[in-house]
Amino acid sequence: MVMRYCLILPAIFTCLFNAEARSIPVGLYHDRVISSVVISCSTGTYHIESGDEIIGTMEEGELLFVRLENDSLVLHDSDREYGSFMEIRLNYMALGSSFRIRPIEPALESRTYDDNLILRGGDRFITLVNLVDFDKYLAGVVEAEAGPNAEPEFYKAQSVLCRTYAVKYLDRHETEGYALCDGVHCQAYRGKSIYNPAILEAVVETTGEVLTDSNHQLIVAAYHSNSGGQTQRAADVWVTNHPCLQSVVDPYSLHQPNAKWSDTISFRDWKNYLIRNGMKSVHKMPDEIIYIEQMRRKKYFILDRDSMLMTKIREDWGFKSSFFDMFPEGDSIIIWGKGYGHGIGMSQEGAMKMARDGYLYRDILHFYFYNVKLMDFGDLPAYSLPDVQFR
Repeated sequence: MVMRYCLILPAIFTCLFNAEARSIPVGLYHDRVISSVVISCSTGTYHIESGDEIIGTMEEGELLFVRLENDSLVLHDSDREYGSFMEIRLNYMALGSSFRIRPIEPALESRTYDDNLILRGGDRFITLVNLVDFDKYLAGVVEAEAGPNAEPEFYKAQSVLCRTYAVKYLDRHETEGYALCDGVHCQAYRGKSIYNPAILEAVVETTGEVLTDSNHQLIVAAYHSNSGGQTQRAADVWVTNHPCLQSVVDPYSLHQPNAKWSDTISFRDWKNYLIRNGMKSVHKMPDEIIYIEQMRRKKYFILDRDSMLMTKIREDWGFKSSFFDMFPEGDSIIIWGKGYGHGIGMSQEGAMKMARDGYLYRDILHFYFYNVKLMDFGDLPAYSLPDVQFR
């Protein structure tokens, strides 16, 4: 029999530091208003529980249907209706058990998850929480964030970052009754890692490892697709400076799939955009000099006494990065860009190239992050951890 749900413990770190119950509650489909779902048992056997009562079992291949009715959960299978409940739990009976969820209203993609499921009724929607082994959760995140076709040392580096991020922000959804959600707001999580066994192996080989600064504080474990040849200093993008996140010249990201991109915009639209955003100098400058050129990443586009954040330009125009040059072509402007993403922290494609070149995951992390340490999160001082309690 598996241990009781860690949600009843006073702090989630009790779970994470206990080798027999290293679980984390993750909110599923968190950004959707779901009123009915169908659940199938993929492998193993589950107890169906509510309160202290076991109300049924679910065997491999069997289905359960749950719908929201008057803020309660109405549960039935193909043979009978179990009744109405405020909370339903699917508690696995053997390691390796998994289940599949398909939202019916609204109709969404189905996903497969490891371990346990909690469903709660409430006002307008069903709350779905996957209580899952922490390493299995991380394997799902790594697969969703980085894909299934990289080297083991890259997956180890990505695992450390995903674990660091997860531990640092375990209190993000505390008021909603779970630790993290499954969206990019936390980290993308689309369920069980199924495409490459090396991902879970890499997570397990780095179990417990996180990145800290020199004061044993968890770092902001930022990563992005491709730096375009130079990562960006955090202070150039975010309000808060992070000493571990400095600009790094990154040759490993060059010649990778997302190293370059291009776009085209109207010169008149560009000029009007600058004027709308307070760049009054445009009126007195010749057209030939109101373009952007970057030999190295810049924080601002500066025109005489006016300036604008490069990150704002990127967001407003939907560019893949803020690392780009402009060239006139008739009445248009050709944008030649470098990299994909915010450019802060680890470039995933650069890290993949380093792994293919034989670098170890520790080398990769120390290349992209300044003055950091690898630690087991069980050894972290209390002041570096969020104070998390779930009710």
